[in-house]
Amino acid sequence: MKNIPDFNEIKAITVAARLIQLNGGKCDKYWLNKLMYYVERQSLVLSGQPIFFDELFSIPLGPIVSSVNDGIDSSSYPVESLWSKHLDLQGNTVFLKSEPDFSELSRFEEKLIHHAYQKFMNYDFRKLKDYFHGLPEHKETNSREEITYEEILINEGVDKESIEEVMNEISYLSFFKNQISIGS
Repeated sequence: MKNIPDFNEIKAITVAARLIQLNGGKCDKYWLNKLMYYVERQSLVLSGQPIFFDELFSIPLGPIVSSVNDGIDSSSYPVESLWSKHLDLQGNTVFLKSEPDFSELSRFEEKLIHHAYQKFMNYDFRKLKDYFHGLPEHKETNSREEITYEEILINEGVDKESIEEVMNEISYLSFFKNQISIGS
């Protein structure tokens, strides 16, 4: 998996596990990928901070959270990983193998997860695809195109000054995390 210094893999696994748990212990991989994108997007829009700090991309099947997508895929590999410890991908179905520590999630994050689940719990592939392809930041593509946090915020009507503040805070958090990891 790509090494993204700010990517919060534990948080991503915990959010994925909660969504799968809410769905009865299993779900469709496409459904999970789209809900993970929605949770990350909504966190950014509502709080000014992403949850996973992952790279976002438009691909032919709609927007994704890159390392989350890779992590879900890796849960089918025979090699043990953090993802495969908690999830098991069989075909296009993702199963919850073991629950992570859900105390990793804040109340705000739990509310976002539950809202996402309630909103999309009955969406089939076509309805999900239509919804996520309809997001203003999504780009129709035959490959993979980056979606920036700024694009999402601009499309949500956030003013330029606030976007600059958000991006400065994310940069500061990144710098701070890197300083802590260097000192460890």
